[in-house]
Amino acid sequence: MISRNSEGGFFAAHWDWLVAAAGVVALVVGVVLFVMTGGGDPEENARAAVDRLKAAKRAETGVKPVDMAQYERALQFAVKPLTISEIEETGGNFLVSARRVFCKFCKKPMHDGTKVCPFCGETQPEPEKVAVDTDGDGLPDDWETKYGLDVAQNDADADKDGDGFTNAEEYAAGTDPSDKNSHPDYFDSLKLVLPLKETVLPFYLRSYMKTPSGMKLEFFDPKRRNDYGKNGYRYSVLVGGEIGDTGFTAKSFEQKEKKVKIKGSNVERAVDVSAVTIVRKKDGKELELALDEKRKPVDVQATLEFSRGETKTFVVVPGGTVDLYGNKYKVVDVKRVEKGAKVTLEDVLLGKIRTVETLEQ
Repeated sequence: MISRNSEGGFFAAHWDWLVAAAGVVALVVGVVLFVMTGGGDPEENARAAVDRLKAAKRAETGVKPVDMAQYERALQFAVKPLTISEIEETGGNFLVSARRVFCKFCKKPMHDGTKVCPFCGETQPEPEKVAVDTDGDGLPDDWETKYGLDVAQNDADADKDGDGFTNAEEYAAGTDPSDKNSHPDYFDSLKLVLPLKETVLPFYLRSYMKTPSGMKLEFFDPKRRNDYGKNGYRYSVLVGGEIGDTGFTAKSFEQKEKKVKIKGSNVERAVDVSAVTIVRKKDGKELELALDEKRKPVDVQATLEFSRGETKTFVVVPGGTVDLYGNKYKVVDVKRVEKGAKVTLEDVLLGKIRTVETLEQ
């Protein structure tokens, strides 16, 4: 018969036995679990358990077997958890954007390699091929090979055909560096050297007046001394007469004006632009001299420099000729242009007008 302690009751009286019994029960449960799992790795034990369940024969109970697919997927994720895929070098996953380029026409971004822009519909040009230049002389290997040059030697400044142009100049002009008859235009090597050498009229047309005898013109030479020993000499001439002893004749005169707008308004005013045509008696050269036009050039002379091989210079005047290795050019005009000058020439063979100009004075 179990006695009870009047102060603590049953649990107080048998506390030690109860603790010992709980320990024994825990030990037995642990041993049972260890035996059931086989004492191995939990993941391997789980797979073994699944295999046993698959191998066991289904009891003839009429109950449908359990679908183990979801359990197997869950077991797979438990063994190897789901991870984010590794980043590929070419990109293409949600962590790395694909390489993009801009459309050549609408400038909007699109995937690299796209042939037709999805925004504007334009076909993209093929990428330029990078030319191979083994010797680094600026001449592509395929071009040097085509014309018999050495791809391993810097020969950009050499002149293979001896026509006076370097291989680099021939490459830039698209000519054949191995053929002396194929070369850049010699004309492009002409340069205008300033200043121009000019001869100007010593007088200018200062006024005119209609008289019974005809139109009377007054020319004025500011540097020539007059009868009183002072600078400033006047020539009063009827149209058709000689202008003193200057060697010029007043051939004809045209009285005219033009309308010009006053600056800052739409109001127009008349400007006298009358002009006289004078002729130099010694050679018949004609000049048109406008009213109040001072320092009118009579003879203009320019110097052209040919900087190809040995430098050559040509002193030219209108009507003269320049010969560049058999290519002849007629000098049409030489004149000042703002702060510089311009020489106009005509290719005698082709009739093409060419100019040599400089803006520096």
